[in-house]
Amino acid sequence: MSSIAVHEVGSRGEGPYSVAITDDGAVWCTLVHAGAVVRAVPGRPGATGTDARLGFERTQVSVASGVGPMQSSQVVAAGDDTVWVSDTGGDALVLVGPAGVVRRIDVPTPEAQPFGIASQADGTAWFTELGRDALGHIDLFGRVTEYPSGTDEGFVSMIASAGESLWFTANQANAIGYVRGGDSAVQLFEIPTPHAGPVGIVVGDDGAAWFTEILAGAVGRVDRQGRFTEHPLPWPESKPHALCVDPAGGFWVTLWGANELAHLDVDGAVELIDLAPSGHEEPHGLAVDATGTVWVAM
Repeated sequence: MSSIAVHEVGSRGEGPYSVAITDDGAVWCTLVHAGAVVRAVPGRPGATGTDARLGFERTQVSVASGVGPMQSSQVVAAGDDTVWVSDTGGDALVLVGPAGVVRRIDVPTPEAQPFGIASQADGTAWFTELGRDALGHIDLFGRVTEYPSGTDEGFVSMIASAGESLWFTANQANAIGYVRGGDSAVQLFEIPTPHAGPVGIVVGDDGAAWFTEILAGAVGRVDRQGRFTEHPLPWPESKPHALCVDPAGGFWVTLWGANELAHLDVDGAVELIDLAPSGHEEPHGLAVDATGTVWVAM
């Protein structure tokens, strides 16, 4: 039986959206409409701030440039205690640590709208550009190189990596993109279900990509040869959004439209957890910490 604990990290209007966990145990969450990211340390004795009773220490960092609309979209762990945050409205990627902003990298192309991010073990990062049908790469010196995604108004969204290989979702193109090595050409694999609307994506232990189909109410898998397997969820209108690998096996998925959390094994068997007892709605981003606890942005 799963238990649910609620930690207030922002108001409903600020839009808690994406979640990441760094090696120091901190939980990070973007407030998409506030142009900010929250860093929270659970279980710290004597913590102050929101939900001190549960030892939940919270600090908030603004990443908005003030140039475009406030929109801090995605957050991913970048190091032991740092994260990358995409400032979609300000056309930038922001490296943030416990003390605040460490580095801000502006994207060369105006209105690129950086969104999804994949951090690499060598300190570099890849990201998607919603507005320009492109992928971007940040090297160790902060230089940005942009590559076409192979789509036309494809709305390239989330991105994941395994070694040097990249996978990404092209939401409006109804396709999954694959790049074998950073300098290789993009391969686009069309999803068998029309208008599936792929969003979240991760790479499994076997190197294949798992992704959500927000418009089809399903979770899909595609291997490096472009072979698909699709797993329908119990309710077609559940709107699966983000997913992450469960270290104990399988995958966790947020069901935005059903207000549920789903667990899938590698064969597609589904278990559902009702998030209504939390008193909040619209689960989006999620991550699993070292204890196996699942953190979900509502």
